[in-house]
Amino acid sequence: MKFKRKNRIFKWLKRFVWVLFFIFLALNIFIWISGRTYIYKGVKETYLSGKSGPGIYDSLVFPVRSANPDKQSVPWIVSSNQKTLNQEEVKKLNDINTTSFLIIQDNEIILEKYFGSHDANTKSNSFSAAKSFIGLSIGIAVDHGFIKSLDDTITNYLPFSMKGAGNITIRHLLAMSSDINWSESGSNPLSDNAWAYYGSDLSHVIQRVSFGKRPGTEFEYASGNSQLLGFILQEATGLTPTAFVEKYIWSKLGTESRLSWSLDSDDGMEKAFCCIYATTRDYARFGQLILNEGEYKNEQIISNAMMKELSKPLLNDTPQYGLHFWILNNPENPTVYARGILGQYIIAIPSMNMVIVRTGHERKEKYPMKKNDYRSLHPKDLFTYISIAKRVALKSNN
Repeated sequence: MKFKRKNRIFKWLKRFVWVLFFIFLALNIFIWISGRTYIYKGVKETYLSGKSGPGIYDSLVFPVRSANPDKQSVPWIVSSNQKTLNQEEVKKLNDINTTSFLIIQDNEIILEKYFGSHDANTKSNSFSAAKSFIGLSIGIAVDHGFIKSLDDTITNYLPFSMKGAGNITIRHLLAMSSDINWSESGSNPLSDNAWAYYGSDLSHVIQRVSFGKRPGTEFEYASGNSQLLGFILQEATGLTPTAFVEKYIWSKLGTESRLSWSLDSDDGMEKAFCCIYATTRDYARFGQLILNEGEYKNEQIISNAMMKELSKPLLNDTPQYGLHFWILNNPENPTVYARGILGQYIIAIPSMNMVIVRTGHERKEKYPMKKNDYRSLHPKDLFTYISIAKRVALKSNN
């Protein structure tokens, strides 16, 4: 009896191993036939590295291109009336794995807090906050005449053809209203986002997709729009996105450290939809530029008119989004900001003359879309950061 039982167990284990083998074989055949070999890199850099997805220090994982800082950089002034977080605020920030929290008011640091091993010299992933960098760059390219108008069709600038692109304008891409057929997901390994993030040929990924027939009518957040803007910027200016950002933005903001931007391959294309790496203090320089409506150190980096254009919505039914910038229509403190999927924020609050930068490993869920609710589509933790800033600002003004 014992021998028969052992024999049954052995046969069951043998069948189980064969089933696993055929599943493994089928998955690999699917990966190779579909061309999704990026999945191997994705698995290697996540699950096999003890992570469940992309991380804020992934600059070590991909090739990068760097932008030099301002040659005449001047460190931020640190206020003599430095503020601190109270215990409740520290807990709230720790609960969502915050790595840095910085508040600038009246061009001075009034609060600066780092968590864990992250410090003032640490560079972390912007994720989708990079979309605002690419949006601003497109605006500057129009100012300088590289691009005739935001209402030009994208076929005038794309280095390749795309199905349905003839009716799509640059403004449609900026407003996330191009009706692009792009699967946007931060967790689905078969999504276009995953392919773009872990793949090695962004041109191939973007040329696979097409456009619908209703551009300019509906907001649908899709990173493919931003990646197309990266290709358009490069084709129109003759500069890589990193080189353009260095020449027209990064080298003019008093930045102290180099900016890095992830590429799809060695000397390849920037992941324009994400993946800029910079320090918290230097991200604040970008925020200060937005706060100053495009002016920095008495130089108009982007025209005032263009900055206003980028920070207003295209669609009346989606007042939460401008042209690659998020808009918080808070009646008391209207706000323009950039954000990334793991809680990366560069926030400009004009009424308080304030910039907030928050970096970290996660963020809270978004408020659902609801008519006449200014919180719609904004993550709940955004309001925590603004609440802390208001408390600190009130104290600093006394």
